[in-house]
Amino acid sequence: MKQLDNRSIETNGEIIKFDIAIRQIVEYKDFFVILLREKREVPNNIIAYDYYGKEIWKINDIVQAKIPRGYDEIEKKLDSILIAHYELGIIFEIDVYKRQIIQKKYLR
Repeated sequence: MKQLDNRSIETNGEIIKFDIAIRQIVEYKDFFVILLREKREVPNNIIAYDYYGKEIWKINDIVQAKIPRGYDEIEKKLDSILIAHYELGIIFEIDVYKRQIIQKKYLR
């Protein structure tokens, strides 16, 4: 997988284009996670893809917020853990394979 420009990536011969800029990419063994972000809020803006370019999940499939909001930052903590910084001051630790929230920390 490689990023071609700020709105597209190539993986296994497939090109995936986005209407919103790619801010971060975090790679795991079987898939990668993309954070799409611009100056305005973009709801449900963390998406996981396998290395064939197929979408696996979006962040709200796991978090299940009643009103999805945007995320500002992602980071890989361990080989199975993603940290996602929610725009409303909540940091989620997520098991990306089990698709479960492990921990939720409130900053406000």
